[in-house]
Amino acid sequence: MKKGIGVLLIAGALLPLVLLAACDSDSSASPEGSAPVTSSGPYGSAAASQANNSQAQGIDVSGEGRASAAPDVAVLGLGVSAKAATIEAANRQTQEAMSDLLDSLEENGVQEKDIQTRQFNIYPEYDYRDGEEVLTGYRVGHMLQVKVWDIDKAGEVIDDAVEAGGDLLQVQSISFTIDDTTALRSEARQEAVADAQAKADELATLAGVTLGKATYITESISTPYPQPYFESRVGYAMEEAPATEISPGELEVVVSVHITYGIE
Repeated sequence: MKKGIGVLLIAGALLPLVLLAACDSDSSASPEGSAPVTSSGPYGSAAASQANNSQAQGIDVSGEGRASAAPDVAVLGLGVSAKAATIEAANRQTQEAMSDLLDSLEENGVQEKDIQTRQFNIYPEYDYRDGEEVLTGYRVGHMLQVKVWDIDKAGEVIDDAVEAGGDLLQVQSISFTIDDTTALRSEARQEAVADAQAKADELATLAGVTLGKATYITESISTPYPQPYFESRVGYAMEEAPATEISPGELEVVVSVHITYGIE
C-alpha cells in the first residue's frame, strides 16, 4: 500500500515539468506574420554564411585565349660516346670526336654561348656469360645542348655534326621554342578577358541583374610544346644521302583568366 502511494507522488511531481517543457516548445514557434527564426546551430550558421558570401562574390567566370606562332629556335641534343678497354682510351676518343663536333658547330655559325654541356659520364660496361658478370670496357659520354637560331639551318647542322662525329655521334633530341612570347601572351590575354566578359554579360542578362565592375582577377599561362619530330635519313656516306628533314610546326601560348564581377 505504501509503495503505490510513493509511485503516485513521483508521477505528480513530474507532471508540472512535462507541462513546462510543452509551454517552452510552443513559445519557440514564430507568431503568424513574423519573420522565421534563424537556427543558431552550426548548420544554420554555415548556410547563412554561404548565402552571404555568394551575394558578396557576385558573378564568377573563367575565360581562355590562345595564340600560336612558328618557333624561332631549334634546341638540339648532340654529343659523342666512345667505348674502349680503358677509361683513358675511351676518354681520348670522346674528346677527339667532341673537338671535331665543336668545330662543325662553329663553322655553321653556332656561337659558344649557345653550346652547353648537359651531361658527362664515365661508367663500366659488363656482359653476362655463363651467369657471370664480365667487364667488357668503359664508356665515356659527353652530351651538349645546342641552340640553333636559324631553324632553316637545323638540318644542315645535324648533317655536318654526323659527318664530324662519325660513328661516335649521338643525336639525343630535338625540340623547338619561341625566344620571346610577350606578344603572343598579350594576344591570348586579350582573347581570354573578352571571353570572360562575354560569359559574365550573358549570365547577368539571364539572371536579370546589372553587371558591375570586376573586383578580382587571376591569370595563368601555359606554353604546351608538341612532341619533338625528327626524321633523319643521314648515312655515313654523306654525299649520297638526302638532307635531314626538320618540321618545326607551330607552338601555342594559352592564357586562362578567372574574373569576379560585382552585381549592381
